[in-house]
Amino acid sequence: MRIIVFGATGMVGAGVLREALDSSEVGSVLSIGRHPCGVEHPKLRELLLSDLFDFAAVESQLVGYDACIWAIGISSMGLDEAAYARVTEELTLVWARALLRLNPEFSFCYCSGVGADGRAMWARVRQRVEGALKAMPFRHAGVVRPGFIRPGPGIRSRTRFYQAGLVLLKPLFPLFPFFVRTFPFLFTTSEILGRAMLRIIEGQADRYILESADINRLGA
Repeated sequence: MRIIVFGATGMVGAGVLREALDSSEVGSVLSIGRHPCGVEHPKLRELLLSDLFDFAAVESQLVGYDACIWAIGISSMGLDEAAYARVTEELTLVWARALLRLNPEFSFCYCSGVGADGRAMWARVRQRVEGALKAMPFRHAGVVRPGFIRPGPGIRSRTRFYQAGLVLLKPLFPLFPFFVRTFPFLFTTSEILGRAMLRIIEGQADRYILESADINRLGA
């Protein structure tokens, strides 16, 4: 596969990128973002855009890909719905529609979050994105809603409070295989999540929305 990854500078995206570069099923990866991901690999090419909404000039570089894994996310803390939806909804759907137009046989995996079936503002926005993507004629499509993610070595969260929690919990990281086996509906790892997202775009998922336990089953 030739795949596109968004959000490779974040915790989820960095984990996905690492698994994609290690996978024999992935021939090349295009990382798209505003900042370099800090990874060098023969399979990897980066496309840096100062404004992710403005990509008409580079559309020719987006042709010939098989799938996209979307891992861009921001915290809703301190934002109203319009500001949160600008990145979480509008940006996602603008790119999804464009990539599908440029690559008709295309697959898409979207990283949502645990609790996205709720009634909070951020959940309503996520639900709209999930529904809009499901309605698009992708070859394979799926949504992951991970719970607590233990990042792989060297991977950090760009969300301050989440990273602070990771620092506090780091002494427990060796116990995470036990946590994942015992509480799969709460915990996963960036390695498992990355593999699950790759398997979604390969067409191996048996449902559209994968909660944490589904992620652990598919990415095991």
